[in-house]
Amino acid sequence: MTWNIKKQDIPAISLGANLLSCGGGGDTTSVEALLMSILSEEDVIEVKTVADLSDEWVVSVGIMGSTVLFNEDIPSGDEGHQALLTYESVSNKKAGALISIEIGGVNALAPLVIANQTKLPVIDGDGMGRAFPELFMTSFHLAGISLSPVVLKTHDFNMVIDENDDVFKTTEKAKAFTKTNGGHSHTIGYGSTGKRMKTAMLPGTLNLALRLGKIIKRNTDVDEMLSHIRLAFENSIYGMPKVILRGVVSDVHRWFENEAIIGKLEVDGRSAFTNRRIEVEFKNEFISIKEDQYICTAPDLILLLNAQSLIPYSVVEVQAGLSVVVLAIPAPNALRTTDMLELVGPKTYQLSCPYQPFEGEG
Repeated sequence: MTWNIKKQDIPAISLGANLLSCGGGGDTTSVEALLMSILSEEDVIEVKTVADLSDEWVVSVGIMGSTVLFNEDIPSGDEGHQALLTYESVSNKKAGALISIEIGGVNALAPLVIANQTKLPVIDGDGMGRAFPELFMTSFHLAGISLSPVVLKTHDFNMVIDENDDVFKTTEKAKAFTKTNGGHSHTIGYGSTGKRMKTAMLPGTLNLALRLGKIIKRNTDVDEMLSHIRLAFENSIYGMPKVILRGVVSDVHRWFENEAIIGKLEVDGRSAFTNRRIEVEFKNEFISIKEDQYICTAPDLILLLNAQSLIPYSVVEVQAGLSVVVLAIPAPNALRTTDMLELVGPKTYQLSCPYQPFEGEG
């Protein structure tokens, strides 16, 4: 059943998307501000659920590259629309709906900008269920939907990649173009019929982001908020969240390597968690929790939240002295399949452990 997004919902979606980003996905501030500036109080963005999809042509929308550079060099707001028009021209397909490539971070909001400009509906779902660093790390790819043709658009340049179906080569070409043309670009790709997208997408994630954001924005008692967050995940494709530790960040080591933010941090438990210490590793996103041994790894979701407000921290924001709640959430089953784990599991991040599904709160 379709539902609608209004201007008043944007801050909540932005906050919920940051929560689902696992510390990555990019700062949503600029796109949230753009949407708040272009949406009127009367504007409505139609959202289709998985049950509403039929034969319309669905394309995925994203912003790739450095969101730091994105926020320093704010786009005009029309780049995504221009990329869509180019995509329609080269593919000879007229878009009937838009879907986010990833629900974690800035890309949860990117389709909404184009939807407002074109009056196209957006789909309640995405291709990652969280944030991942590479274009090929999607359920779309796993389902056999081709990334290409894919259109990339910056302030001044655009690129169309349409010569092969090798998603890894296409990803590398897209990254090279983005790096040499300002460090960020709008992307349109992974096109398919709605019928095929039904079985490829991770459903319900946009609505979940909205609900999570509303819970945190109420700013009530932390334990009450955690209880409401558990209820939100109970009606989702994810497992049940579990608090791993409440404590203080005691040490952070962070560096850049191959254009990724890599490092680890330690959290010392407080109150009921006294005498416990965990290590959290990150590579653009939080990828593991270790306490003597690994207790949670990607693709399961790892969140570091402000202990007073539950507002999520990104990997670039975390610093020693912060009081945090460390939350882990079992990933959707689609991300736990053998084939998908080859793309998003511990081996992808060079973790020295096999994947063990995290069991959430019972």
